[in-house]
Amino acid sequence: MKAVKEEEAAKLVPLDDVLLFITQDDVIHRRVFDPKHRSFVPNFGVFIKTEEQGKMKYYAVTRQMVLFAVERRKSWRMLQSKAGIVNKDYVAQKAFLAKVDKGEIPLAEAKARTKEFIAAELAGAK
Repeated sequence: MKAVKEEEAAKLVPLDDVLLFITQDDVIHRRVFDPKHRSFVPNFGVFIKTEEQGKMKYYAVTRQMVLFAVERRKSWRMLQSKAGIVNKDYVAQKAFLAKVDKGEIPLAEAKARTKEFIAAELAGAK
């Protein structure tokens, strides 16, 4: 993790957006290292935003940190599943990625309008 200025962070991808394009299967099959795949994670190409002493700070994070977040998400989803809770975010993510993988949504457009597409999937999952 390394501190970056807001202008530099604007050139990076928010962690929340990147996580929507990665599945555990992508990690297992090492697709996160393939620049042509939707799940590609560039090293220090992702950022997080935090509040420190009332000011917003930006940090570029490593690929390893992103993959750790994917692993933690998997663990959380497994716990929810064992408790009988349906994770609507997971359902929406699967539907969104299915459309991207089939070519119904071009990858460039999906990455540019991620939040919009996920919101639409969440609305349909209710």
